[in-house]
Amino acid sequence: MVWKALYSPAAVAKLPARSWGWLALYLALAAAVLGGFGWLVVAHAGALRGAAVRYLFPESWHFAAGYVVDRFLDAQQLAILMNAIIAGSLLLVTVLLFYVKEMLSASFEQGANLTGKPMRELPLWLQAWEEIKLFLLFLGVQGSIFWIDYYPGDWRAAVALIASYGFLFFMFAVDFLSPVMQRHEGHYSRILKTILRHPVAALVFGAMFAAPSIVAGYLWPMNVIAVFAANVVGIAWAAVAGTWLGARMLDDFEGTTRSGMPMRVLAWVALLAMLCWNGYRFGALVLSVHHKSQLLKCEYSVDLGSFGVDTPSFTALLDDRVEVGLHFEVSIHNPTKHKVQIENNRLELIHAGEPMGTSRLSPVTVEAGATVDHRVEISLEVTPSRLGKGLDLLDPDDWEISLYLEVAPGFEFPIYLLRPRDG
Repeated sequence: MVWKALYSPAAVAKLPARSWGWLALYLALAAAVLGGFGWLVVAHAGALRGAAVRYLFPESWHFAAGYVVDRFLDAQQLAILMNAIIAGSLLLVTVLLFYVKEMLSASFEQGANLTGKPMRELPLWLQAWEEIKLFLLFLGVQGSIFWIDYYPGDWRAAVALIASYGFLFFMFAVDFLSPVMQRHEGHYSRILKTILRHPVAALVFGAMFAAPSIVAGYLWPMNVIAVFAANVVGIAWAAVAGTWLGARMLDDFEGTTRSGMPMRVLAWVALLAMLCWNGYRFGALVLSVHHKSQLLKCEYSVDLGSFGVDTPSFTALLDDRVEVGLHFEVSIHNPTKHKVQIENNRLELIHAGEPMGTSRLSPVTVEAGATVDHRVEISLEVTPSRLGKGLDLLDPDDWEISLYLEVAPGFEFPIYLLRPRDG
């Protein structure tokens, strides 16, 4: 079956004359759908993002929701984001144009006599429901891949990357191999079992037709128009090749029984659990940021007159490493109507481009409308060579001090208390 998958792109040469009209229509409509959507994204990205946030969240949550989305995307590997965009555009075309794809596939099967068997199509509404189930599967799996990749760890990144490519290829295979089987009373419970009997062939097929958009994503990273344009070609070609390859799998399909009710219920429970888990995680994250967003509305500044360094004794300089004390005052003004408590945080200090150390602000409470001066005392371990800078360490223009607030588990938001003058 792998060799048949490799040969499937050549099936376009077998396309009957009347099927070319359906292929041209499918290609034109797919280009219109993805081209129009891509133009909306590029031309109105900010407005669309704002509209989505306003629609989904109350006004007081807009900042929190927008911040979570930005940080969530920033934490993903570029390849995983691109694969999600490709798979998402595939599902968009599938949901909107499933009827045209069905007519193209059916005309090819009938005109070229690919199966030699009468077609027994599922009702159109049931075909639409099958596509919706595929879309729900996409949401559940893609969300889980994102969460795997979000948290740090090389093994997580590797697992997420492999799963991302595997799922993308699998989606292409399922989407374009299934129409033939659906026309022979096929439900996804049977179709998926049939495809999984030939996993290598399915992944090879998916990889071939996902390749144009993947290459476009590497050549023009995050260029939605280029990726969508390449995906239009892959989608249209895959609709023809998938019909031919699906027909080659039809005997295996007819020998496969539909899963029993207990197994179908279990599959639905697993899918709904995955969707609920992802929804809960994302919702909890937005809620957490919302509760802590007042921290980000405070005004922070360093009192340069309070900046000082406690140098070590002469004998301490003979050691390989010495400790230097640094102290300064941070002014925190709370302009909101709510009391603010600063708890989990991290303070990072850099002098003349060289990391000097990290510390944290001790917990502090700032009442609504109040201003609090908070003294920061830090012990830095430095090498004697750095102490050779002498009084240069006292120059605040060379210091960079950043306060990282943990606004949600795993999310640190930087506030730059002090920047070098030339920065």
